[in-house]
Amino acid sequence: MEALDPSRLAAARHAYSVLDVRDEEEFRAGHLEGSGHLPAAELSARRSELPPRDAAVLVIAADGARAEAAALQVETLGYARVAWLDGAAAARAGDLRDRAPAARLWRPSPFLEQVLPVIDPRRGQARVLDLAAGAGRESVYLALRGYRVEAWDHDRGALERARAMGERHGVTIETQVRDLETRDPRLPVEAHDVVMVFRFLHRPLFPRIAHAVVPGGCVVYETYLKGQERFGRPKNGRFLLDAGELPTRFPGFGVEHYEEQRPESGPWLARLLARKPAAGPSAVDRAATPSSESASAP
Repeated sequence: MEALDPSRLAAARHAYSVLDVRDEEEFRAGHLEGSGHLPAAELSARRSELPPRDAAVLVIAADGARAEAAALQVETLGYARVAWLDGAAAARAGDLRDRAPAARLWRPSPFLEQVLPVIDPRRGQARVLDLAAGAGRESVYLALRGYRVEAWDHDRGALERARAMGERHGVTIETQVRDLETRDPRLPVEAHDVVMVFRFLHRPLFPRIAHAVVPGGCVVYETYLKGQERFGRPKNGRFLLDAGELPTRFPGFGVEHYEEQRPESGPWLARLLARKPAAGPSAVDRAATPSSESASAP
């Protein structure tokens, strides 16, 4: 961590994601243009709203001591490049004049951002199911763009945080607490234009996912490849894809994008955008029937 002198703020601010950790009233009274806002007491609970961990973060508080303490919290959450503004907020009144809503510092999966222009152009009418939604970044991101989003996860607390994050951004997502590893997770049949899954793998679920997509709809899927275990979780092979496996799990779908990434420092990921044929049941529906679940890999 490093201290940033207020005299350097104007020159250095654009090199950082600026995080204001003062309370709500102080933030609304005036803040640095383009800054995000999370009160210091909520940093851990709302860590999903922080920038990506490779970002450089500048922490601003009411004074330098509180900014340093909050910066230490951010560092313990896995951020390697953290600085704090060393000085009292009152002394920088000329910089803290903006009263716009807080900037969004978090981002969804870059893959979702990449494929967004082609997954479904209808937006306001498109129905999205986010499975194993976790912190809800992908759900909220699509809701902000007009999609009707339903988020499922086994963790009630995570879904509550996701719903609250959406509300802070002025959008609503529906949530359901569901264990997706049960024998019958009861996914709706042909009810969603987009079904998306990020960083989750339960192979018996694949045919259920295929069956949940409407004709012409698509699956957006990103999760870990074998080899990821050398960099961290997951370690169990049950949760790691074989090379080339993911596209084969949606027979009858058209593969519009597929890639495997194996950077030297990880993570190793497979990413798929596959679309169900707009008409004609056949291969897709036969492959997606519940009875095919028993033929899936364990």
